[in-house]
Amino acid sequence: MGCFTAKPCLALPAQTTSSSRVNLEGKKETRKGKCEEGEMYEKVLEKEPRNVDALKVLLYGKIRRGKTEEAVECVEKLIDIEPDEVEWRLLQALCYEMLGQLNRAKRLFKEILEDTPLLLRALHGLAMVMHRNHEGPAVFEMLNEALKVALREKRVTEERNIRILIGQMHVVKGELEEAMKKFQDLVNDNPRDFRPYLCQGIIYSLLDKKKEAAEQFEIYQSLVPEEFPQRGFLDEVVLEAKTKSRKWLQKDFKSEFSYKK
Repeated sequence: MGCFTAKPCLALPAQTTSSSRVNLEGKKETRKGKCEEGEMYEKVLEKEPRNVDALKVLLYGKIRRGKTEEAVECVEKLIDIEPDEVEWRLLQALCYEMLGQLNRAKRLFKEILEDTPLLLRALHGLAMVMHRNHEGPAVFEMLNEALKVALREKRVTEERNIRILIGQMHVVKGELEEAMKKFQDLVNDNPRDFRPYLCQGIIYSLLDKKKEAAEQFEIYQSLVPEEFPQRGFLDEVVLEAKTKSRKWLQKDFKSEFSYKK
């Protein structure tokens, strides 16, 4: 997914409580309300320039409004205050991706992965930056190396998440047949995980196979927990896949399918 969004990456663990990128969804605010909130926290920062809570509110607000360069300033202040907080480092890399500074974003994601080699959000971010940078097979070489680490260390959850991410990247690259094979293998290994069914439903929708897509979405609906934090977004994905044209889906999902966790 080449753009920064609040939407989740489907490879996220089925029981996750946080989003793959930043969860910037929530209630819609009026423009006036946003401005007043921003002004309030800017005043707080005038007196307390290292106030983490105020910086966080401003950061997420600037990202929502597409003020990415200003968001970078906020996130780099947060890194200075909390250098060990990986969330800020991920957001920094994502901001540079949004700004089109792909090499810088790639370097930042790699630095995160040096410390936490199986961190899914960093793997997803790096894969998308490499894809946007037209690095071809290197995307899968990188993900397969991470998969080997997960297998070697017997990290079962991480292994499955990376396999789902690999399937998603095949979708992003338009390799739908290969993606379908990957997701079917995941279904065979664990038929209770709702994510591969959702992904297969999207692929069938991209192939304009509405009947098959509906069957996969029905299984997804029967398995996804009601309390799953990103269910609202995922249900929107299903609705769009059911109602939008194939041409629209190809355009939208090719650019956004994987970000979103």
